[in-house]
Amino acid sequence: MSAAAELPTKEAHILKGHEGAVLAARFNGDGNYALTCGKDRTIRLWNPHRGILIKTYKSHGREVRDVHVTSDNAKFCSCGGDRQVYYWDVSTGRVIRKFRGHDGEVNAVKFNDSSSVVVSAGFDRSLRVWDCRSHSVEPVQIIDTFLDTVMSVVLTKTEIIGGSVDGTVRTFDMRIGREMSDNLGQPVNCISISNDGNCVLAGCLDSTLRLLDRTTGELLQVYKGHISKSFKTDCCLTNSDAHVIGGSEDGLVFFWDLVDAKVVSKFRAHDLVVTSVSYHPKEDCMLTSSVDGTVRVWKK
Repeated sequence: MSAAAELPTKEAHILKGHEGAVLAARFNGDGNYALTCGKDRTIRLWNPHRGILIKTYKSHGREVRDVHVTSDNAKFCSCGGDRQVYYWDVSTGRVIRKFRGHDGEVNAVKFNDSSSVVVSAGFDRSLRVWDCRSHSVEPVQIIDTFLDTVMSVVLTKTEIIGGSVDGTVRTFDMRIGREMSDNLGQPVNCISISNDGNCVLAGCLDSTLRLLDRTTGELLQVYKGHISKSFKTDCCLTNSDAHVIGGSEDGLVFFWDLVDAKVVSKFRAHDLVVTSVSYHPKEDCMLTSSVDGTVRVWKK
């Protein structure tokens, strides 16, 4: 059986409902549900395996750029053009809190493991840390050492990692207050962490993905073939870390072999820019979203 045959390249469902570009599609922690968000200012909850829309969430005043759900599926956070970070109750659809403080649009949000903290990445060159348990709407921490827009953020148990248009991936160790910076020399518009926690994958606007060793910052591999020059396009790894996945501005999705960086598979997922890719935590299943207004569910 070829490696390509084991990858989710067959369309299982098209999730339609968003009006205009879909900017992010994310599996929840167990992969049973998906949250999507976009230009139409809504967030939508789906059962992607049956192709069913469950609920639509409306409160944002501008486009919604990112969404992340807690590990217990009870809450989610979202962000976008209206400069605020929204903290929602999944079942009631109510906004529990709006965190204010960013001086510009907000590009990305992530919960920590215990879902007690949200970290947001903004146009104002900062990462901001918000405490979901306190009633304060002020950030508990501001990281503002970036020299340009922060596009993407990932969290480990002890660290916050941000990717910026200034060409850096910066890692902040929250326990000891130390910052490490890896300069890639090209604008970074997406970062993702390998499932084993050893590597960071950075999508850059010179149409490359770069794999970095998390401890040393060493460049381990570079992946090419896709187009990423002017849009925020996602990248991630499969749940086994065997393959790297990247969306392309021409509607294609690429799978590369992690180790030798060969293109194992590429296929047309959408008619327009692929804005995000999300891989199922356990199964060979993937979500893609696009400027074409659709979210697609892929299985092998």
